[in-house]
Amino acid sequence: MKKEIPSNQDPDFRQDWRRTLPRYRMFLYQDGEEVAGDPHLGQRGRRGMKTEVVEEVVEQGGAMPLRQALRHRVRYFCDGAVLGSAEFVNGIFEREQALRKRFGEKRKSGARRMRGADWGDLRVLRDLQKDVMGT
Repeated sequence: MKKEIPSNQDPDFRQDWRRTLPRYRMFLYQDGEEVAGDPHLGQRGRRGMKTEVVEEVVEQGGAMPLRQALRHRVRYFCDGAVLGSAEFVNGIFEREQALRKRFGEKRKSGARRMRGADWGDLRVLRDLQKDVMGT
């Protein structure tokens, strides 16, 4: 059973990727679900994602579990510059600012929340805007 996503009830969802991403992920899984064919009626099936997998994604509200996100190529691990707790990242930020004035004067803190999944308390020094996770 497909869970409908009433976008007309939330007109701002297209502007906020954190809210849109789970909905989009559910849409992809639901639309890509395998369809069993019926040779007696001359209907062809369609390969796709298993029903159990689709149901799991819908049950999770489209959110990608951390274990699954870690299996993707995550740019934060190589392009995030520093990865750790907020305290750790801010410590590196303060040291680099004091020694090298590496960041602009307007930047007051170092720790940035990671995008693309629920990373818990992990933070990075460099906020990535595009292509956070690949396949």
